[in-house]
Amino acid sequence: MTRQTKSDSDKPLVLVVDDEINTTVMLQYIFEREGFRVERVTDGVLAIEAAEALHPDLVLLDILLPRMNGFEVLARLKASPITEHIPTILITANLREPSDVAQGLDLGADDYLQKPFAPQELLARVQSKLRARQLEEKLRRRSRELEFLLAASERLGRHLQREEVLNAAIELARELVTGDFFLVQLVDDNGNMLGSVSWASTDENSIPEYVVDIQQWLKCEQQSSVWMADPQYPPRSVRYYNGMCGVIQSNNQIIGVLAVASRRSEYTKDQSRLLVGLGRHVAMALRNAEYYQLQKLYTQELESTVLARTTELVEAQRLLTRNEKLAAIGHLAASIAHEINNPLMPIGLLLEQFEEGLRSTEHPIDLDDLQVVRENVLRIQRIVRSLLDFARQDIELRILDVGQLLESVQKLNQHSFEMERKKLSSSVEKNLQVYGSKDQLEAVFMNLALNAQAALGLGGRLNIQARAQGDKIVILFEDNGHGIPQENIDRIFDPFFSTKQNGSGLGLFVCYGVIEGHHGTIGVESEVGKGTRFTICLPRPGASG
Repeated sequence: MTRQTKSDSDKPLVLVVDDEINTTVMLQYIFEREGFRVERVTDGVLAIEAAEALHPDLVLLDILLPRMNGFEVLARLKASPITEHIPTILITANLREPSDVAQGLDLGADDYLQKPFAPQELLARVQSKLRARQLEEKLRRRSRELEFLLAASERLGRHLQREEVLNAAIELARELVTGDFFLVQLVDDNGNMLGSVSWASTDENSIPEYVVDIQQWLKCEQQSSVWMADPQYPPRSVRYYNGMCGVIQSNNQIIGVLAVASRRSEYTKDQSRLLVGLGRHVAMALRNAEYYQLQKLYTQELESTVLARTTELVEAQRLLTRNEKLAAIGHLAASIAHEINNPLMPIGLLLEQFEEGLRSTEHPIDLDDLQVVRENVLRIQRIVRSLLDFARQDIELRILDVGQLLESVQKLNQHSFEMERKKLSSSVEKNLQVYGSKDQLEAVFMNLALNAQAALGLGGRLNIQARAQGDKIVILFEDNGHGIPQENIDRIFDPFFSTKQNGSGLGLFVCYGVIEGHHGTIGVESEVGKGTRFTICLPRPGASG
């Protein structure tokens, strides 16, 4: 194997593989005269070793070789990732079979020449293959760069914190090139360094301000630069001989700098260009992180605003409910006084009679009169209990499922209906929601179910229905009981009006107040002997009004 001086290392290297010494000497002379370097080997085994060690720019390969023929050598070269992209030209004799040429091309040979050949043709073919190889190498390098930048963009995009993006940029720079010091520094509009910085070094004594003068370099107004052992060239390097810088730029505004420095490795303009490409993706990731933080802050402010407004609305609803209750109490005051006064009058008269009876033995106490007193006292207790139950209802408001409320009421009453041989059925659409108080609405539905049960005869039926109708939820309680006389229809929602013997007269009044408090309506239709239908309309969540 011949030796080349280091000063020739920039010339293209051709590996000549031929066992004919005269041929190899002639080829060496032709190539060196045209500015090539040449390595000569005389058998197939040495050819493989030389190709793997020297990485020639082109292999000129004879077919007939000692120890391993040219076809085997070609197959080995194309099978190795180290040598698979080296252009190979086969040298064949005129008298060999044409199938040899086809076999060589099938194995991956780039071209072939027949002996004897003209030097001009040889050089033209070699130059053509070298140019093709340079283009292929350039495409492969660009492809690797694009793959790297694509992967870098994906990795950077995973981070939503500025510090995480900067640390990821350092990791990617270390994967991109070898070096002893890596730095990413953010700057403001005037080029002043900000507090956001990330760096890594193989030298524990290295600190960013002694490695690269960022502000001096930015004054040069360059996208990137490479320096080698020149302390006068900005940015100067105190500890490192070689280095490169690239801007981090977003919307034509420089927001930071990427820098790499080394004591041994020399950097190229292509590497500097790739560093700038990495900087662009770092800039996008930083902007995304900034937008994310702004969106997060906006979301938090929006949530705080919504919470404050919701709190205000809840408080307003509580005040409204309280005012409505106070108004209801005011309206009830006169009725309460009247209704309680009614049973008190017979109680007072009977007590006067008892007093006179105790004073005179001529008028003994009548037990029937005591029973009347007891019944009136119990009536007063029922009135007071109903008022207390109404006052103690919770006013916790939330989104409720109407179907679940009605299902609960139906389950609670199903057994008692069956015991009295009455029927209770329902037909409720799914996903019907209202905003309100669970306890209050359940109490309304329970009251209507119990009233219907009391009105039904043997074999009677109550059917509960619920459906969506525009921006409202319509709920029907329809029975085929004895019905309500027309003269009572307009009074059934009045306080203390009842057709039941032991009724307090507050049930439907409370129902009316609850539904009205939920911004809904409740109405009744009835015909004596045919039945009664109560219709409740409640607004759906979000409906206006």
